Amino acid sequence: MMKSKLYLSRPGIRIPEDSYDNDRIIEMVKGNYRGNRVAWVAIEAAIRKILHKCNTRVRYLDFDTDSRVAGYAADAARDCVAKNNTNLENIDLVIFGGVARQYFEPATAMEVCTQLGITETHAFDVTSACVGHLEAIQTACAYLNMHEDYRTALVVTAELTQEFLSFDIQSLTDLAYKVAGLTVGNGAAAFLVSKSPWPTGCLDVIAADTYSMPAHWELCQVPIRGTFQSASTELMRLHKYIIPRLEVVLNRLGWAPNDVAHYCFHQPSEFMTQKVLSKVGADLGRGVYTHHIYGNNASATIGIVMDYLLSQKELNQGDRLMLGSAASGFTMATIAGEWVC
Repeated sequence: MMKSKLYLSRPGIRIPEDSYDNDRIIEMVKGNYRGNRVAWVAIEAAIRKILHKCNTRVRYLDFDTDSRVAGYAADAARDCVAKNNTNLENIDLVIFGGVARQYFEPATAMEVCTQLGITETHAFDVTSACVGHLEAIQTACAYLNMHEDYRTALVVTAELTQEFLSFDIQSLTDLAYKVAGLTVGNGAAAFLVSKSPWPTGCLDVIAADTYSMPAHWELCQVPIRGTFQSASTELMRLHKYIIPRLEVVLNRLGWAPNDVAHYCFHQPSEFMTQKVLSKVGADLGRGVYTHHIYGNNASATIGIVMDYLLSQKELNQGDRLMLGSAASGFTMATIAGEWVC
């Protein structure tokens, strides 16, 4: 349970301009293919089958080498500030929670602050694969509880895969480790966490949970020198560990699965999101689905999913939400709360 009242704002997001449908992605793979035609037919058929199962249709990507991870995060922050009718003058803490980065040091949060014109604050990074943004939000909550003089935190993330996605697939074996990358989309998201409610609506954060199983760390990686690889079949099997962690949070709060109005979950595929909801005992219609619109946005997913939810529905006072993600590592993170109008 939260030590004191903390509120999560409406998110701000930024999505790249260039959209890539499945045909365009397959053409990129075909352009890198060096084998014979017969083998290519099998590879293409397998790609289409997997994308269909995931309900992957479109993703947005930015391959411009001049594009900045911090720039995307700053744009999402500006959108967040505007949507919540506030300004950046009273930010006490800035945390960047993304996977993507363009240098090892300093913290990407420093560049984000500079792009936003914030000259003095407390800024640092939190990284934990696709749960990074949720981990950063939990970290912000902890800091606000620890520091009486901290009132508001800006928590941002941005995912630009750029050269870290590989379209060099020469066999079905290659495909097994690289196909997850073909579902990935770029994007950025930002939230504000505050000790006071946001007048435009916000989430009263009442519970959080994070749980890691480090023995599975090798299943999904972005090497320092290399491209994204994921043993997708083995990784997806770990979904069986997600359900007990969700039940821990639900039981802690005394909520039944269908007491939650909206599940804003990470989107590795819509099939997997539905499978988790089904096994936990929640109606599938309570899930918010964006994979078919944006693909897998890694750590930026939760903000993008919640932004989509708020664009489609008007939430009511007391609506219960659960934000959740699983990530390579293997780590699961959850935040639960009630909507305040």
